[in-house]
Amino acid sequence: MKSTVFEEHTDGLAIDRVIRDYEFTMTTKHFHTECEIYYLLKGERYYFIDKQTYLVKQGSLVFIDRRQIHKTSMAGQSYHDRILLEIDGEKIAPFTRLLGLDFYHFFEAHYGVLELDAGQQRYVEELLASIVAEIREKKVNYEAMVKMQVASLLIYSLRCLKNQTFAPKGEEAQTAKHRKVHEVADYIINNSGGSKSLEDLAKRFYVSKCYLSRIFKEVTGSTVNEFINIQKIKQAQRLLSDTDHNITEISEMLGYESITYFEKVFKKYTETSPLKYRKRQRTGR
Repeated sequence: MKSTVFEEHTDGLAIDRVIRDYEFTMTTKHFHTECEIYYLLKGERYYFIDKQTYLVKQGSLVFIDRRQIHKTSMAGQSYHDRILLEIDGEKIAPFTRLLGLDFYHFFEAHYGVLELDAGQQRYVEELLASIVAEIREKKVNYEAMVKMQVASLLIYSLRCLKNQTFAPKGEEAQTAKHRKVHEVADYIINNSGGSKSLEDLAKRFYVSKCYLSRIFKEVTGSTVNEFINIQKIKQAQRLLSDTDHNITEISEMLGYESITYFEKVFKKYTETSPLKYRKRQRTGR
């Protein structure tokens, strides 16, 4: 059974709390421009982030940077109770900057799992409840107050991190299946240029194509080919933003056989063309 305790949204932020007491695994891959904060009130979950799977325990915060592939799945008992915030950095970052906090740098540097003690959990839960109350009640300047509460949550998390190693931190899943997927994902991420295939990867990592295909989809939510393309598109975004290589050169550098196919894949994952993406990055529009 699924129970939605609350589901609220305002400009630049959405927050919801969902309780599930049945076996649940996210069926679709997540790859988007919003940053996320996930708080697990009760239960345990596996959380795949970028190229690793972590065991998330009750009372933990999970920070997901924009464009990171991520997926939750069942660990142990099916029951879990979680709160999820989806944050549009373009709406929140200017506000946090006024407070001396670089929103985007926080998520780039501190994505991963932060385990909290009992006192820290109470404080975080109060902050999250305040965000929900502000959106529901819509008092004077409530949107500014919501942004302030988000900034407070990030600043408090930084304080909690003072004596911890983080980015990413968390107890990694140790099953053979997860270890194999981590190895393959790490290889793909570090070798985004050139062509690869499921068959090539299966040979390199000494497993059958069917087995690799199945476990990769289970853990990451993406097929091997989707994961490869996403890593290539992320690299293309960096090249478009930071270099003067033309579109044809970037397509060739990333191993695409034609610029037409490269543009098709790029648009599928970014909803814009490479040229429009480069223009937006360089003009800020």
